[in-house]
Amino acid sequence: MLKSRKRSDKWRVTSNWRLLASFVSLFMVAHAHAQTLNVPSRPANAPDGTQFTNIITGLSVTEREKWVYAQVINGNLPDWMRTLQPINTSFSGHTATYHVLPDYLAIGSDTNYFLEPTTPILAQRLTDPLGCTLPTRKMVDQIWTNAAVKLTPVTFDPMFYDILSLEVFGGENAGVRAQRVTNAPPLGALVGGDKKDVIISTKIYTNFYNASITHVVVIYGWHYPGGSHIQNIFNGHEETYADYSHGTRLVQMNLTMDGSPNTVTNILTNPSLAKLLSDEGTAEGTSVNSEIAMPRYTVAALAPTVMTHPRSQSVYVGANIILSTLAIGDLPLTFRWQFNGANIAGATNSNYSLTNIAIGNAGYYSVVATNNSGSVTSRVAVLRVRTNSFPVMFADDFETNSSVNWNLFFGTTNGITDYDVDWAFDYGVIPYTFNGVTALIPPAPNSRDGSTRALRLAVNQNDTNAVIAAVSLYPKNRFFSGNFALKFDMWLHYPGGAGGSGSGVAGSTQHATFGLNHLGTNVNWAAPSATSSDGIWFGATGEGGDSKDYRAYAGNLAGTQIDLVAAGTSGLTASNNNATIFQNLFPTSRFETAGAPGKNWVEVEVRYTNNTVMWLMDGTLIGQRNNSSVFTNGNIMIGLMDVFNSIAAPARNSFVLFDNLRVENLTPMPIRFQSATRLLNGQVSLLLTNVPGDNYYLDASSNLNSWQSLAGILATNSTFTFIDSNAPAFPTRYYRARR
Repeated sequence: MLKSRKRSDKWRVTSNWRLLASFVSLFMVAHAHAQTLNVPSRPANAPDGTQFTNIITGLSVTEREKWVYAQVINGNLPDWMRTLQPINTSFSGHTATYHVLPDYLAIGSDTNYFLEPTTPILAQRLTDPLGCTLPTRKMVDQIWTNAAVKLTPVTFDPMFYDILSLEVFGGENAGVRAQRVTNAPPLGALVGGDKKDVIISTKIYTNFYNASITHVVVIYGWHYPGGSHIQNIFNGHEETYADYSHGTRLVQMNLTMDGSPNTVTNILTNPSLAKLLSDEGTAEGTSVNSEIAMPRYTVAALAPTVMTHPRSQSVYVGANIILSTLAIGDLPLTFRWQFNGANIAGATNSNYSLTNIAIGNAGYYSVVATNNSGSVTSRVAVLRVRTNSFPVMFADDFETNSSVNWNLFFGTTNGITDYDVDWAFDYGVIPYTFNGVTALIPPAPNSRDGSTRALRLAVNQNDTNAVIAAVSLYPKNRFFSGNFALKFDMWLHYPGGAGGSGSGVAGSTQHATFGLNHLGTNVNWAAPSATSSDGIWFGATGEGGDSKDYRAYAGNLAGTQIDLVAAGTSGLTASNNNATIFQNLFPTSRFETAGAPGKNWVEVEVRYTNNTVMWLMDGTLIGQRNNSSVFTNGNIMIGLMDVFNSIAAPARNSFVLFDNLRVENLTPMPIRFQSATRLLNGQVSLLLTNVPGDNYYLDASSNLNSWQSLAGILATNSTFTFIDSNAPAFPTRYYRARR
């Protein structure tokens, strides 16, 4: 049996953070037959319980509880947790019915959820916008008595376990879940016995167990199936304390008493009614009437925090997008969107929509969240607007496992295989730190909202041998000639903070690699032991600080590749992250390490036109060189290489993501209108000649001044027919097609 311990410096939490109120007003809705927690629907891409524990692993209590709060207000709760269960009680001629969560607060899906302990500060912050309160000691007993599922407590001895650790949180969660699946009542039935309760009590403010701890959490309960409980009412822990055994059970504030509406607070503060819900007395610091004068925890004000920043996007003219953010902070919380640093008129919601995008919409967007305690500005999102498109010769968005379409080659200086290739890798639940704040990797610029799958590559992660290593991938049976471009979105991940700094952190020394005009039969890497190399290829590191952060190579079929930077023939503007071009391209407003492209999505292009090779990142020319003598056509390559005998720490934080890869033909045939026919019903049939796979927009006008976009078209054959169903409304109709 786990007994309650006195305060111990070994596992005392000393954070002074005071949590959060939502910018979204959430409330309780009464239905004819049920009371429902009215939070948003669970997002389709929300992390499940296992993924959520991965996100919060290693975070401070402060950061962890921000994430818990953000998940709740964003609706990441099991569906079965939303329907509240009624509890009936009576005393001295009065009767009341209140409603409670069927179980303790959990994050995740219906079948994969995590019972999340919270401090009383977070618990109180959650109750306020949800129209709820926490239970009293008497209500905890009432809930257990009414529980359809009575579990046996799963305990960990604090003498042998760190009961504040997520490992123990997870162990208790697994033990509870194992019991739960063996019980007949379905999920959503009222459960007791799996946690102690964080409760409302007079002892929040008086009769302290330890005179030096006056800002406390009050806990009680954790019943055995026979009815006895482990935890007597106890206020010896600080308010920033939460171990694995603590649970948050939300109780709807509104209830009915004697058939009329009332509230939990009104009853608890009324000496004539308090005994309906409270059994406290002089031992707890109240009167014989059991009233609780302050039935809540005191919560300090909190300035806004941006949890989800608006993401960069790359779209065609005429597209519609939504820029969104998730911020938490005390109410009222207001928003103000900015474009290139200036306020946007009327843009005062958490989301900002742009429709029928034009060239003038391209630029930098951010949002300022403000409340009475301060304001915070999000990181900048870049909107790029494309005005033309080219026929796609090859593409892979890595949404599904496309490994059968690629050839893979690897190399290590010790000959031992050490690489990871994860196809259709879901990076949307992968956390990263940016200047000490944890976030989730957003969708890539050329991905639709919510689409978060990519190709993940890593090396030097599977053993303790620190070696030079690399992996190179080529699409199967592909040969590109003439003028073409390799394009993709790239995320370079690295351990630690800016420059790969931090306690216990070792830099990655890894470079994403990409090139063209390859034979497709070699691993191309910066290794002295390479026996053959080919093509023209480049490399970039995520955090800078390398001897050459930006690299260029030419293949050598007779052996080791040619380092074009060392030879002075790379054509690169610069090779280190402190160069002006990179400091301007990757500023600290968007990138953790100034001058380095890590921990953010970057659009990369390697272009081959008229024997000239150009490397661009986010539309900026990084390097250019003539390549008229060798490797003038061939396959494309993407990969990753570690250029030193080292292993990153933590190794799991060193990888590269490739997304939305395509090869475009830069010499397309023009689009031509072959015919335009007015049909009997007044509609117009258009026949166009184009290149298979071509992307273009079809516009219409009645005056040649104002144009309306009719459709975005991806042609699938050499001719294409389009029916304009709006044509009958216009006696004269003009059409144009544009890339």
